Amino acid sequence: MKTRREFLKDTCTACLSTAFLGLTFSQLTSCSSFPIYKTNLSQKIVSVPLSNFAESNLVILRDMQVAYDILLVKKSETEFNAIYMKCSHQENPVTATKSGLFCSSHGSTFDLDGNVTKEPALAPLKKFKTIIQDNQITIDLNS
Repeated sequence: MKTRREFLKDTCTACLSTAFLGLTFSQLTSCSSFPIYKTNLSQKIVSVPLSNFAESNLVILRDMQVAYDILLVKKSETEFNAIYMKCSHQENPVTATKSGLFCSSHGSTFDLDGNVTKEPALAPLKKFKTIIQDNQITIDLNS
């Protein structure tokens, strides 16, 4: 039978190991291989320079006034998707990958058009209207 001291030592070691692994995993999953463009909303309109797509067809837009990031996907020279990175299942954040979006909370997946590819989510992700003019992509968050 273990003494109280041995029990506490083993328990504390296990807790510290779990905390360390959790911290390491959360930092790895928060890393993104896509460029992040920090925006400043003006009347719920965001403008992003086209030059942000020089190295990648995917850019994550981040603004402190918006609860979730927006994934901007370059489909062609004249077509872009602006997808709100909030899962339609239970409003958890989704993670962008090169092939789509993934909700780690319940396993839903979405393509780069925001359509469900794996349930439990049933509805597509919210998309915003985009307009290209003057070497800028304008996203209307009111749409």
